[in-house]
Formats: sequence, C-alpha cells, structure tokens
Amino acid sequence: MGEIRIGVLGGTFNPVHVGHLHIARAVQRAFSLARVHFVVACSPPHKRSEDLIPLMHRYAMVSLAVAGENLFLPSLVELEPKQSAYTIDTLDKMARTAGSGKLYFIAGGDSLMEVRSWHNSRRLLESYSFIFVIRPGTGRLEFPRLLPPDALRRLRDWRGLGPVALRRRIEAEPEGESGIYIVDVKAPDISSSRIREMTRRGSPLGRMVPAGVRDYIRKLELYGE
Repeated sequence: MGEIRIGVLGGTFNPVHVGHLHIARAVQRAFSLARVHFVVACSPPHKRSEDLIPLMHRYAMVSLAVAGENLFLPSLVELEPKQSAYTIDTLDKMARTAGSGKLYFIAGGDSLMEVRSWHNSRRLLESYSFIFVIRPGTGRLEFPRLLPPDALRRLRDWRGLGPVALRRRIEAEPEGESGIYIVDVKAPDISSSRIREMTRRGSPLGRMVPAGVRDYIRKLELYGE
C-alpha cells in the first residue's frame, strides 16, 4: 500500500480566490493527495499587515470557498498551542496528527525567492516536501542562489510537464524521501492584492472569487468597499 500524502496550502487568503482553488485541485490530482488543508496564516512574518483583515474573516471566507470540496479542509492550526506563525512549527504540529501521512507544503513560486530566510529553513526543507507552483509574474528562478546546497539534490524542476507526464514522474519518486518540486499547473493570473484594489474601487469581481466569498465581502464591506 502506498504512502498517504497530505497537502498543506498555507497563506493569508486575504481574500481566498479561484486561483488558490485551481492550484489546490491541480496539485491534489497530480500528487494524489488524500486531502488538502488550507492553513490560514495568523500574522505571517514576511507579509505587511496594513491590509490584513482579521483572521476570523479570512477563515470564514476559506470555509465558504471549500464548502463544496470534499478533499479540502480549512485549518486554524497556527492558533493551536504553541501558537506560532512559522511554517516549521505549523508543519511540526500537523505531522504529529498525520500519523504515517507524508506532508507536502504547497506555495507559490514567488515564495521560493525567500524560503532561505524562513525560520529554521534548513531543517524545514530537509524534513518536509515542498511543491512550489509557478504563477504568472514569477521571476527567474536561480536555484543555486535560492536553495541551500543539500536541498538542490532533492530539487525536481518539472516545469513544462503536462498533467499526465507530471503524474508519472511523481509516481516514480521513491517513498519516504522529502522532495522539492517546481511545477506549472497553468494557474490563472489572479492575486489577492488585485481583488482588494478592485473592491476599493467598487469594480465587479466577476468569477475571480467564489460566489459565497464575493457575497461575504460585499455584505461586510471588507477592504474599504
């Protein structure tokens, strides 16, 4: 029997949008993830907090967005003792309840630019698998500069592979080893900052966010609408 793979999609989700859902669905299929946890960040150390609305609203919107997705779960694990905003602490907590499951942290390709500055990054990259998803606007990736030497040997740059070829490569990977995967799942060109700005201007969001999230933003007049 193969290993159980569990996805962890972390972010501020300020707000959650269809790009997040597209990435989660594509990665879940490609890596055969048993489930994907949407971990809502409390106060991420690498993000400015000026536009960050309260956690309760961001969690509520994630819950609305994943309500119809059987394999997606909203998570407030960062609030569990010991409360911490560091990814290493979040994954350590989840590992304790995952049993024999293998955790895959899912992040945008832009996060790869700063991963070396993350708290305890060396142990983080050694202990868990990472899936960095290329998105529109991701800059040039110079891996020797972005990753420590011992992480480079576990790097799999699989940009350009279609869904079938990608799944074949993943299934051929040895079980039990952590990896760093670079993939392109044709994520739509949508950002939370763009949605916030459109909301401030009173522009219609269309299908950029799920309908329930759009209604929530409108009813509570979030983002200065």
